[in-house]
Amino acid sequence: MFISGFAAAEPAAAHLAAHLGSPSPDADRPRSEDETICRLTVTTVLLSALRAWAMGDRSTAWPPRPDDPFLARVVAAVVDDPGQEWTLDSLASLGAMSRSVFSARFREAFGSSPASFVTEVRMRRAKELLDAGTPVSETSWALGYTSDEGFSRAFRRHTGIAPSAWRSDARSRASV
Repeated sequence: MFISGFAAAEPAAAHLAAHLGSPSPDADRPRSEDETICRLTVTTVLLSALRAWAMGDRSTAWPPRPDDPFLARVVAAVVDDPGQEWTLDSLASLGAMSRSVFSARFREAFGSSPASFVTEVRMRRAKELLDAGTPVSETSWALGYTSDEGFSRAFRRHTGIAPSAWRSDARSRASV
């Protein structure tokens, strides 16, 4: 099992884990309590590892996993159907909040606006579709853009290159 950042998250358990299985310098005679202590140490390290995994860095997770179940419902809906015409009203309604409360809670939880999040989801999906060889116009349509030009501008703003160039790069990466 590997848990990134385990030593920082659980320093005492990491220290214990580093010494599991290492004989002590005065281990010339085994003691009857050694087996019990080993079991407790292994249990402690395992529980600490599970806690570190469960409490992992949520800031790097995609899609983000908010603690708020109403925001989680909104995130899941946008990720499941990024091509839908998501408006602030529809997102707030899905989250069972007023527009102003929803915007404030969303910004507090994610550090960006709901519109920025929808764009991020669409651009991630666009990259996946283009990497899979989906034509630019089909990708544009699937993500809810009303024109290829609008999609191309948004994609270029987000990635720095045109969607057709991204798709060509994906093809050349795949053939290598």
